[in-house]
Order: sequence, then structure tokens, then C-alpha cells
Amino acid sequence: MPELPSVAIFKNYFDETSLNQSIKDVKVLSPEILIDTSTEKMKTTLKGHRFIDSQRYGKYLFGKLDNNLFLIMHFGMTGYLDYVSENNHKHHQLLYSTKSSKYPRLIIQFSGGDVLAFDDARKLGKLGITRAPDKFIELKKLGPDALEVNFEDFQEMVKGRKGMIKPLLMNQNVIAGIGNLYADEILYQSHVHPMTHADKLNVSDWEDLFKNMRKVLDTAIEYHDEPGSLPKSYLLPHRCPGGECPEGGSLEVIKVAGRTTFLCPHRQKIR
Repeated sequence: MPELPSVAIFKNYFDETSLNQSIKDVKVLSPEILIDTSTEKMKTTLKGHRFIDSQRYGKYLFGKLDNNLFLIMHFGMTGYLDYVSENNHKHHQLLYSTKSSKYPRLIIQFSGGDVLAFDDARKLGKLGITRAPDKFIELKKLGPDALEVNFEDFQEMVKGRKGMIKPLLMNQNVIAGIGNLYADEILYQSHVHPMTHADKLNVSDWEDLFKNMRKVLDTAIEYHDEPGSLPKSYLLPHRCPGGECPEGGSLEVIKVAGRTTFLCPHRQKIR
């Protein structure tokens, strides 16, 4: 599932390709992924307008339009953005075909002929319209963004929690942006077993978790969210059946709150 690093990269991609172009046409191919809006409203909101900015929060990307409305994008399990230039003859007329984007759900054609597609094979992503991302975030009861929160607020969010630490890190109402893969990495870097209960951690543990949360997410963005390309001292390049801990020994694979979880049993002792 696209986590915060993916969405940060989608934001950069969106900003580099799709800003300040008049939208000529809009095609909604899968209206079932629209949230609190209709195909007609999506079209009338976008057509004739331009994206002028964007902002990311947790796993959400908001494309700001010149009419002060925002396109909400949540990428679900398999969503991504695919921009095709008119100069690429193989993908000409993409608005009416699927030659480039295999599973387009929303296609935006700009006046110059270029096209932006929201592609999502499993249709678990969501698209919508909002006037105020802050209000949307509040209604969704999202916790603070994992790369924007300070340590004091982070402590306040986890204070008094007693459940297992991995589901806590993945709870979007506590901290927004962390999913299954990067939760494993953050816990590995912090020497914390994913089934350790939050009330077993001391202030030093929380400081390490906070520091490593920031470090892991920033590093993932730097490495273009390609887990296999991360430094060899990271868990994720070795996170596969039969994988070995960078420090030696086999990784253990367990289920935590129903999610497949990799850990190093020598480095991450349960408390």
C-alpha cells in the first residue's frame, strides 16, 4: 500500500507535471471510487480550471485548483499517478484508451494535449472534492502527519496507550502516514519488537522511535520509495521469505494484528 514516502513522491511528480495547465476534459471511468461526490460534480469542478498547488497529509494528496477547491487523492493499495505527454506518440488519445495506464480510474486531459491518469488496479483508492483539506482531515480524525509532528505532540498522542506498538504506529488516527512496511523498518531500527505493548516503553524508547520514524521516512523518500534500494543496514532490502538480518541470523515472520510482519529476533526482543 502506498505509504507516506510514496505519496510524497506522488506530490513531487504531480507538481512537476500537472500544475498551471488548463483542464480541457475529464473522464471518470470508475465512479465507485468517488467519495461524497458524483461524476458530474468531479467534471464540473475540474474542467476549465488549473491545478495551482498541492499538499500532502499522511497518505492523502490534495491538488489545489484555481477555484479554491481541492481534488482529494487516496491511493489505496495499488494507486499511482501516470502523466503522459502528447509528444509520446504511443500514448496519444489516452483519454479514450488505456494504452499507458492499465487501470485508469480518472483521466484528466490538459489543453496542451498531455494527460494525467489516476491508475488503481484494485480500485481501493478514493477520489473526492473538498473546499478545505484541514476540515477533511478533521472529519477523518487523522492524527498528526508523521513527518510534521514534533516530539511533544507525538508523546501526547501515544500517552497512556496499552496496545501493541506496531498497530499503534499504523493507526492513522494516532499518526498519519505509516503503513505495514515502514512500521517494520521503524521498529527494526529502534530495536523494538512489534508485539511489545506501548506501556512497556520508556521515554528513551519513545525518543528512539520518534527519531527513527523521521529518519526512515526521510530516507525512503530520498531513495524514491524503493525498499530494495535502501541502505543494507535497513530491514526492508532483506524483507522476504528466507531473508537474513543485516546483523546476521534469519528474520522471523509473524502476524501482528493480521498483518505480515518481519523482525530480527536477536535485535528485537519482546518485553
